[in-house]
Amino acid sequence: MRTILASLGLLAALAGTAFAGPAFAGTAFAGNAIAPSAPAGATSPAPSPVIAPSPAPSPAAIVHITNYAFVAQALSVHPGDTVLFVNDDAVAHTVTARNRSFDSGDIANGASWSHTFANVGTYAYFCRYHTFMSGTVTVAAP
Repeated sequence: MRTILASLGLLAALAGTAFAGPAFAGTAFAGNAIAPSAPAGATSPAPSPVIAPSPAPSPAAIVHITNYAFVAQALSVHPGDTVLFVNDDAVAHTVTARNRSFDSGDIANGASWSHTFANVGTYAYFCRYHTFMSGTVTVAAP
């Protein structure tokens, strides 16, 4: 039986040694695993470059939604600034402009939403579910 296994190369595979022979060309043995190997003189292709996504701009201001209130309730930013709204409450809220120029949709507990204010002006907003919650963002030129 040992002779049969040796002739098939299985004994060498179980012993973790390399086995030479035309039937096993391009195959390397490691323990009980058989892994194909590259032919002699072959080179591996160069890895493709990984392109990382652009980082999100840092917010100019952060408004926390806490205890059914926007904190800070009023803030000032410049055109092009981004404001991040973070929901710290246990229920969903929205950040909805009174003039409907922006609407976050539902912001779940622990989630956030950001808006970039492009134009000069005062933007009043509220929560569609809790209309007593309100705030303003004033956008003024630097």
